[in-house]
Amino acid sequence: MAQLVMVEGLPGSGKSTASAFVEGWLVRRGIPARRYAEGRADHPVDLEQVAVLTGAQLEQVLADFPEERSELACAAQRRDEVWLVHDRERAHWPARLRERLRALDAYDGDVPPQVHTRVLQDGWRRFAGEVRDEQAVYLVECVFLQNPVCALLARHDRPAGELAAHVRALAEAAAPLDPLLVHLDAGDPAPVLAAAAAQRPPEWLDFVIDYHVGQGYGLAHGLDGFDGLVEFMCHRRAVELALLPSLPVRTLRLDVSGRDWPARHAELVAFLEAHLTVTARAATAAR
Repeated sequence: MAQLVMVEGLPGSGKSTASAFVEGWLVRRGIPARRYAEGRADHPVDLEQVAVLTGAQLEQVLADFPEERSELACAAQRRDEVWLVHDRERAHWPARLRERLRALDAYDGDVPPQVHTRVLQDGWRRFAGEVRDEQAVYLVECVFLQNPVCALLARHDRPAGELAAHVRALAEAAAPLDPLLVHLDAGDPAPVLAAAAAQRPPEWLDFVIDYHVGQGYGLAHGLDGFDGLVEFMCHRRAVELALLPSLPVRTLRLDVSGRDWPARHAELVAFLEAHLTVTARAATAAR
């Protein structure tokens, strides 16, 4: 049976580093690892650059762009009452069409929160059903806590209870994969964000600030600039830490505030050794 390992934490806490460490540890032990870093076009449960359209909206787009109608109709995927269109790799489409789809983006477009959560939960259920019989460990970052927080809290300023219900629903959808959660807690967000910004292009910080203070929660609470970003991240950290004990997922909370990575890696390995069900022997036998 396949297993899912989810890595979460605030920006700059070391999610990608921890996920890469787990991938390497698995590979060295002969355990097949399928790592999906944040933003991958083929990510099984992320909807970055994916438009969500009702049937009526899809018909209107098809009518408005007759030259792309055939390709667009083939690209659209039915998900109960809505349609998904992945436009990341459609650079040849007209700018007007891409702008139309961006306006209906799953994360940043005009998609009601209840539709967003329903589509995500359905996607997680489909993913679990498709891979559950494999002998492999799937590694994902940001999609279990960070993306829901961004969509429901930062963007739409929904109540914490609504966020918690959505995350629990994702956990239940992933239950066939016996998921494990690794949560990296870096402590005070201010120095962590400053360090992350120093290692990335200036436009990264500008985007992150604008996203978290310029809509939803940020506007409702009068947040502004870097200080506003820090205030949001403090709130996010508190929300996530309060949520962890109630999740039906085996969880390792790693205190990475001291950046003692050898010690944290040892804790991480002990957690994996205690709870991983996929073994090299089982993977070999399944081939």
